[in-house]
Amino acid sequence: MSDDTAAGRDAAAREEAAVRREAKAYQQLGRLKAALREREARLAELERRIEALEGSTALQFGRLVAGAARDPRRGRRLPRELYRLWRGRNAPAAASGGGGERAVPPERVDRPENRMLVAGPSDRPIVAGVLGRGTAALLAEQVEVVPLYPHDAAIVLDRADVDAVVVDAAAGEPGGPWAYLGVPGMYDRDAALHEIREIAAARALPRVLLGDPAPATLASLTWDAVVPDAGTAPGRLAGMLRPAPSGGAGGRAPSTSSVR
Repeated sequence: MSDDTAAGRDAAAREEAAVRREAKAYQQLGRLKAALREREARLAELERRIEALEGSTALQFGRLVAGAARDPRRGRRLPRELYRLWRGRNAPAAASGGGGERAVPPERVDRPENRMLVAGPSDRPIVAGVLGRGTAALLAEQVEVVPLYPHDAAIVLDRADVDAVVVDAAAGEPGGPWAYLGVPGMYDRDAALHEIREIAAARALPRVLLGDPAPATLASLTWDAVVPDAGTAPGRLAGMLRPAPSGGAGGRAPSTSSVR
């Protein structure tokens, strides 16, 4: 009888020990699951932060500058790439998948240069210009002016809603952004002007040469119109680009004849 009692006690003890081990295992499993969920949440947070960092303007700026430093051939494209980065600085970031969180609206500053790059109603012609000092103010008497600069001329013209492209014969005078335009050997200025003219031709924008005498390298190019007297340029440009009375579908009627 005592042997049966002892065997029963041993079986009960073993069963109790098994229950305790199973309970401990379940507790350990619960702790592991909680730790795993916590680590997954931390990993998701880190991924969101990395994604935000990858899309930050500061990081992209650093990569562009570092890339140009490693490869000098990329230095020529650096101003254009930096301008694109600047233009897209206020673009809202794409929402990452499944968070349901509202994106924070970016800070937007109303800048005159941004308004000039957006199509909008205007009762006066709008011209993009490679201009010398004082010419922009002179033309502004009759037309809206979007100045073009060598480092971003093609990008600005590609986005600007303009009626014509004006190149000032005096733009190459020393001291201005287009200094030495038309001087043999100034390949960067010539390349920028060539790109502007190509965009204007593709968009059927009149290409107007303003001023006389013009450097031989400019005078030898093909122009839709030439206005030799800068003093009368504002009125003549406004007359050339004024909408035709029978405009049909709308838009301005470009002149293809030389104005002398």
